[in-house]
Amino acid sequence: MYRFITGLLVYFICPFTLCAQQSRTVLNFNTHWAFQRGDITGAEQATFNDKNWAGISIPHVMRIEKKHNGGNAVYQGIGWYRRYFKVPPSFRNKRITVCFEGVQTTADVYLNGKKIATHTGGYMGFVVDISAYVDFEKNNVLAVRVSNKDNPQIPPGKPQSKLDFNYFGGIYRNVSLTVTGKVFISHPLEANKVAGGGIFITYPSVGKNAAAVAVKTNIVNASGKPVHTTLKTTLIDTSGMPVATAAIEQPIPAQADTDIRQSLTVTAPHLWHPDHPYLYRLVSVVYEDNAPVDSLITYTGIRNIAFAADGFYINGTKLYLRGANRHQAYEYTGDAATDNLQYRDALQLKKGGFNAVRAAHYPASPAFLDACDKTGLLVIECEPGWQFFSKDSLFVENTYHDIREMIRRDRNHPSVFLWETSLNESPTSEAWMEKAVQTARAEMPGNQLFVADDFNARSKDHYNVSYKVVNEDGTDPMPSRPFITREWGDSWMADAEKENSLRASRMYTEKGLINQCILRQNALNGETSEALGGYWDHGGLDANPRIGGYFVWSYNDYTRGSDPITAFSGVTDLDRYEKFSYYQLQAMQDARNPAYGPMVYIGSYNNQPALDSSIMIFSNCDAVQLYRNNKFCGEITRTQNARTAPFVAAKGGSPYFVFHTGKYEHGELKAIGILNEKAICTHIVKTPGAPHHLEIEIPAGAATSTADGFSMTPFYVKVCDRNGTLVSNQTAGQSYTVQISVSGQGTLIGGNIPAAGIALQKTEGGIAYGVIRHTATAGNIYINVKSAGMASGSKVIKTTATPYEYVKDGIHRPWIHEDKKTMTAYYTDTIAAKQLREIKLAGKASFVQPADESLNAVIDGNTATGWISGAGSVPVSITLDLKNEYQLSGSRVVWGKDSDWYTYSIAVSANGSDWISVKSTERVSGQNYQPVLFHRTAVRYVRYLITGIQPESSRIAVKEIQLYGTM
Repeated sequence: MYRFITGLLVYFICPFTLCAQQSRTVLNFNTHWAFQRGDITGAEQATFNDKNWAGISIPHVMRIEKKHNGGNAVYQGIGWYRRYFKVPPSFRNKRITVCFEGVQTTADVYLNGKKIATHTGGYMGFVVDISAYVDFEKNNVLAVRVSNKDNPQIPPGKPQSKLDFNYFGGIYRNVSLTVTGKVFISHPLEANKVAGGGIFITYPSVGKNAAAVAVKTNIVNASGKPVHTTLKTTLIDTSGMPVATAAIEQPIPAQADTDIRQSLTVTAPHLWHPDHPYLYRLVSVVYEDNAPVDSLITYTGIRNIAFAADGFYINGTKLYLRGANRHQAYEYTGDAATDNLQYRDALQLKKGGFNAVRAAHYPASPAFLDACDKTGLLVIECEPGWQFFSKDSLFVENTYHDIREMIRRDRNHPSVFLWETSLNESPTSEAWMEKAVQTARAEMPGNQLFVADDFNARSKDHYNVSYKVVNEDGTDPMPSRPFITREWGDSWMADAEKENSLRASRMYTEKGLINQCILRQNALNGETSEALGGYWDHGGLDANPRIGGYFVWSYNDYTRGSDPITAFSGVTDLDRYEKFSYYQLQAMQDARNPAYGPMVYIGSYNNQPALDSSIMIFSNCDAVQLYRNNKFCGEITRTQNARTAPFVAAKGGSPYFVFHTGKYEHGELKAIGILNEKAICTHIVKTPGAPHHLEIEIPAGAATSTADGFSMTPFYVKVCDRNGTLVSNQTAGQSYTVQISVSGQGTLIGGNIPAAGIALQKTEGGIAYGVIRHTATAGNIYINVKSAGMASGSKVIKTTATPYEYVKDGIHRPWIHEDKKTMTAYYTDTIAAKQLREIKLAGKASFVQPADESLNAVIDGNTATGWISGAGSVPVSITLDLKNEYQLSGSRVVWGKDSDWYTYSIAVSANGSDWISVKSTERVSGQNYQPVLFHRTAVRYVRYLITGIQPESSRIAVKEIQLYGTM
């Protein structure tokens, strides 16, 4: 949110002019780095020979990964970064700092061989003061040792092999170098002050006629003498006009700092709202003895938020939250993405009908939050955590530290409206919760701090907003508690390949994409049956009259350490290509709201005779008309269609329209959206013919023309028929081999790593994907693609000179850039790992205890069915009689609820009396469904003893029990 003024920096406010003098310099530090994977002795030394290292740019991932890289296949280890640079003599007697926005997970920072800092935690930035270690006019070498190895003391703390996402390692967010005088505005992450450091903006009162602005600015005097300062603060509107200003004088002793509080009043303010995200610039200028010495711009939005029992309010008006959960990972580059890609995500979410996003399960990059401020997306900021808690004192302190730092960094963002000061789905104690909330309140005093966690007996007295306030029978345990549903629309055991679940991929056919939409509409309309797409703890979603909103799981597909299969839960693919469900949720917004507008989209490729006699259409218009091959098929009005999902319609959303045409015809489908009795939007789908040529597409909002040496431009390669129609899959797994090359002033990231499958890749749903890294030289980037039997495709991107000022490169050996260097990368093929032999239990085994026939559902081979214990039934002993003796090699329990925690053990017996433990008592999350391996012969009986469940209000639920071995 902070944007330093570079070049001419200090602004004197005149009626229509901003004049300036130099006071603070911020230089880009993203280019001219060298990298080597592995731990290397002596790599911190200035004289170290790095001639064989690769030249790289930041943001950077320590290893380019394959698209589907789940199952703990992502590189975990050490990587070294080196940057040679020179500092001009004009910076003598100045303060020089390096700001890292994000390094995953631990960074040891060296300058000229001396270790000067260590930082732990992969999601928050840090500042390193290098003033005392710099050699002026000489070569300096900054070296950073990065580790993304598992570390149980650093949140999230869970080993990657059991984690629902990946620890992609590297310096994966921006790096900059800041130069100031000895009197300066501090950085909030460096100042380490409770509710302080940097600039802290609050709005004590907000109204249509006037808004009060309170600004607290921390100014540091690092010189050896007392100084007399003046702070002038001016709020500027989007036309460049000042709307409020304040100035105050303040003496500061030597080697001290002070907080200056100022009050401004804005008349007739433009209020920030997701539908009209108006941003002011707060310009802060520090003078020493009337001479400007430092300055800072902070973008801010004036708004007031509140939660009530019946929902969320912004600026006094109720707003229904329609959000999505976002993981920051990208195809091939992991978490490393430039600012334009961060902006593209925010823009795509906004265009997709969302007004909110949950940054699951860690703080997002500053660039993404800037984009949310600009595009109008409310953000749930989450501290790092996922199904893991440790009583280790350092881990616990780090969790509180994360809360402090994420609030200090992001408190000025108008988009951030809710702070998830909790460890997602983790068994934290009430004492931990109480301190976590106290920590947050100390950092952000006043009535604008809202903190959230799942509703349960431990959390309800500490958090002022809760997730999932609902009893299992659908009743409301606390009608006065504001609540939203943080995750819905996914089933963690769903199989996209079967095309019948909440997970869907374009690598199969449209059938799965359609079924995903059917199940999600069921859930939105209040369905609680998991087999039909819902779940009881979703809170009813649109069917609940007082819910504040929801966040679909998820915005994008993602890979995770715990499973080799990609989580196909997104409304977009890993590469952000939209699925049908993206348009389904886009139709939830009002067509008359100019922030979204009218839309119509056909959920079909018209290439499935068994499906496409009934056509699904998404639209928020008053009516939809369908034409097939220019023949009118009918019109359905919004009012008529509301009956198909009345709760969705009552909340202002639009259920999907279904036209039953009676028969299938290949050819053209045309849908027309009618608004105010006029045709306002159209979508046409044509049955794809034979592959004819390749087309290259740059996705909307992602293009950048900057020749800066680090920017990234993504692109899609589409297999098209003669008419330009995408050749989508008619059969599951249908694919074409595409060869991609990039030349000129750009390179194909990972294109030189054959095993990564980038330069030569298989399409999914007729689409391939690549990312270009720009060079620092302006000119043309050429993309060329070809495939056997098709006409090739090409595209030219013209880049222009960068506006950035860079840290001057030092003298070093020439390196070959990693995107051009001959590279060999080895990947673990986790999907092809050794398969256990499952024993088919259905019809062969029975349960000795308890005597409950419904238990047979847990050995029927179907994870959609299961067994639920009675209320208050812990402990539960489940004893399985195999009828014959087996040699067992393992067992797997698929729990009924992924966010519950179960304490259980396993024992086996040959006679039902003498028991041998094969798994000691352990508490696991419901998403811990990996097999437990053991080797025992002559086993007839297997006993699962479940001695605890958390939350305490839950009931033991088991979907499936599986055994592995032989007779």
